Amino acid sequence: MTPTEYPKHIPSIPYSDSPSRLQTLDIWLPRPLVESDPANSLWIIYMHGGAWRDPTQTSLCAEPTIKHLLSKSPFAIAGIATLNYRLSPYASHATDPSSPTDADRNVTHPTHIRDVAQGIAFLQKKYGVKKWIGIGHSCGATLLCQYVSGIGAVESDNSGGPEALILTAGIYSIPLFLRNHSAPACPPNIAQIYVDIVAGAFGADSAVYHGVSPVAGKYDTEKWKNGKLVVLAHSYDDELVERAQRDVMCVALDREGWSIVMEDGDDEADVSAGRRVLEVRDIKGSHDFVWEDGGQSAKLIVEVVERLTSGAS
Repeated sequence: MTPTEYPKHIPSIPYSDSPSRLQTLDIWLPRPLVESDPANSLWIIYMHGGAWRDPTQTSLCAEPTIKHLLSKSPFAIAGIATLNYRLSPYASHATDPSSPTDADRNVTHPTHIRDVAQGIAFLQKKYGVKKWIGIGHSCGATLLCQYVSGIGAVESDNSGGPEALILTAGIYSIPLFLRNHSAPACPPNIAQIYVDIVAGAFGADSAVYHGVSPVAGKYDTEKWKNGKLVVLAHSYDDELVERAQRDVMCVALDREGWSIVMEDGDDEADVSAGRRVLEVRDIKGSHDFVWEDGGQSAKLIVEVVERLTSGAS
C-alpha cells in the first residue's frame, strides 16, 4: 500500500452475527496496524450521544474530533473506532421519526449497552484491540460507565476494560436528571421531553432508574481491572445536561477510592504509580458544540494518551 492510503477510514463494519443497520462501527487507521505495537499503543473507542434515541447522531459524530486528532498524529494511537448502537423510539423527531415496526429504533435498556459490549468484543477479536481509551459524550458517557461497571451488559470484557475514560457532559444519575428538569425548574413542555427520553430508554418504572445509573455502579479493581484514569469534563455553557451530574459522579468515584484531582492538577505521577485518578475538567461551549467542534475532545485524548504512554518502554 502506498502512504497516501493512510489515514484510512473503513465505514459501516457490522459487529453482530445478524447485523442491523445500527449494529455497525467505523474505524480510522492512522497507519497500517502492523506498524503499531499492540503492547505500547492504544486504541480510541468513541461513543456518540443523542439521548439514546436521536437518529441524526451516529458514529460519524466523531469526525470533527478525529480530524483534529489525526492532524496531531500521536504515534501511540493504533486506531480509532466509533460505534453505532440501536436506538430507543423517537416518534416525534422532526425529520426522521421512528416507526413502531422498526426494530432498530424501538429498543430499551439494556439493549444499547449490550450493543456497545458486543461492538467492543468484536474489535478485540477482529482487530486485536488490547489497550484502549473510551471517550463518550452525553449518553455515550453514560454507556461507557455502564460498560466498565457491568450495568446491563452481557458480554464480559475479560481483558480488564479500558485504561482510561474521557467523559464529556455525561448523564450519571437518571433520577437527578429528571428532577433537575421538572417543573417549575423547566416549563412543562420541556420537562415532558426529559420524561419521554428517560421512559423511552429505560421504561416508565421510575423504581429502576437509580440502579441503571452510573452512580450506582462499581468502579473498583475487581470490576474494572485496567482503570487508571477518568477525566470528567463539563461546560458551564451546557444547556441540556446540568453540572450536578458531574458532581454526583465525582462523589461515586470518590466512594470507590479514586483520587480526585481538580483542573490542571499534576496527576501524571499518581497514574504512573498505579493510583486510580479522577481528573475534573472544565470545557467550553454548548452541549452540541463540544462534539461538533471536536477540538477540546481531541486535546483531552492527546493528553490522556501521552499520560498513559509516557512511562511505556
